[in-house]
Order: sequence, then C-alpha cells, then structure tokens
Amino acid sequence: MNKLLAIIASTIIFLTGCETSGTSDTHYDKVAREIEQLKAESEAAASTGQNIKIVVNLLSANIDEHFAIDALWRYADQNVVIANRPEVLARSGLKIGIGNENFRARLDITKSQLKSSEETELFIVLADGATGYINIGKEIYVPRFYHLGRWYTAVDYQFRQAGRSLMVTATKLPSGLIDMELTPVFSKFLSDGGDIELTELSTRVTVPVGRTLVLGGGQTAGEDVATALFSYSKLGQKKQTLITVTPYIQ
Repeated sequence: MNKLLAIIASTIIFLTGCETSGTSDTHYDKVAREIEQLKAESEAAASTGQNIKIVVNLLSANIDEHFAIDALWRYADQNVVIANRPEVLARSGLKIGIGNENFRARLDITKSQLKSSEETELFIVLADGATGYINIGKEIYVPRFYHLGRWYTAVDYQFRQAGRSLMVTATKLPSGLIDMELTPVFSKFLSDGGDIELTELSTRVTVPVGRTLVLGGGQTAGEDVATALFSYSKLGQKKQTLITVTPYIQ
C-alpha cells in the first residue's frame, strides 16, 4: 500500500511539473498499469489471509428420542480424529466424526421425524489460525461427572449452573483443507468463578471446506464429560444434543 501511494504521489508531481506531451501520456499509462498491478497483487495477498466462517447447528431432542440422534452416527466417520490423549477421550464418551455424503440427507429426515426438538444455528468468523468459542449453552445445570485428568485420578463435579462451549482453533492448510482443534470448556464453573478447559480432551480434525463435522455423545445413565456437555438443557430437563460444524472460506 505504501508503495502504491508513493507511485501515485510521484505521478502527480511529474504531471504538474511537465507539459502534456506524448512522452507524459506514455509515462501516465505506464504508472496507471503499475497501479492496477499493485491493486491486483494486494487483492491476491489479501485472499491468502481469508477468514474462516464456521457454521454451527445445535439439534436437541427429548431424551426418549435419543435413539434417532444416535442413529445418525452410522453416517459419520469417527476414524479421522487426532486426540491429544486417546485413552482419556475414549473414557469421556465424546464422539467426533466427519459426515459422509449421506449425512445431510439423513439429518433432514431425522429432524422431520422427531416429535419434539429444538434447533439453533449460529456462526463464528475466525482469522486463519485464530481461536473462538462455539457456545452450547449458558447457565446450564451441569450434572455430576467424572473426568480423569493429567494431574488427578478423578474429579467429582456436582450440579452447577455453568456455561458449556467448545473452544475451536481453525487453520487453513496449504492443501486447502481446514484443520480444527476442539477443546471442551465449562465456564464460570470453578469455586472462584473461573473456567475449566479440558485440555486432555483436545482433538484435531482436518476437513474439506464445506464438509460437516459431527459432535455428540453422552447417555443419561452415564457420569462422563459427554453427558455433562451434551445431555442437559438450561432448565435441567434431560436432552440429547447433536452438534454439526461446517467450515467455509469467507
């Protein structure tokens, strides 16, 4: 941009100090072409730093219809996740996968068949490599769950009114794929009002632009992280929630 302004300024000085002639016209045309070239280069450079728009859909159904939600996992590949600690992720009850070509159609059919459901769509826009939060719910009555962390063998969290979210870092790879790192977070959860980030459950998934990432898990009888994260609503009723995350280049 500074180079562009310098060329424009030198052009103005040159034109005001010279009479109009064939030579000055030629010089003007040359500078005009250089300006257009710089504009094109600037736009090309900006395109390399495009933002990543992440569209999020939350589908919650009554717990007695959780079988319909669970059936959707037949259309998602769960063998694409790179877990920070696989053994901890396995105990958490969390499910993460990439929807196949039939997932969207099956999801629409399931929505139409559910007797009672609630659907919310939101989006976040992140700069390449930046971090944001997918909000699952605020002031949620979080049920008791056990989490085996790196520094402790078990932590028993009683019912608390807290926020639930997924921290996401999105990066555009040279191949054009989107790399996303996801970490569960319970906000205003600790005794001092602080947040708890379950970094042991951080996972990375690489997806093509426009492909859908599926997140869920948890059972009403369980006392794991997935149940606390996906199976309760704001008023404490038992719900089952499925989250889909789709990245786009903006």
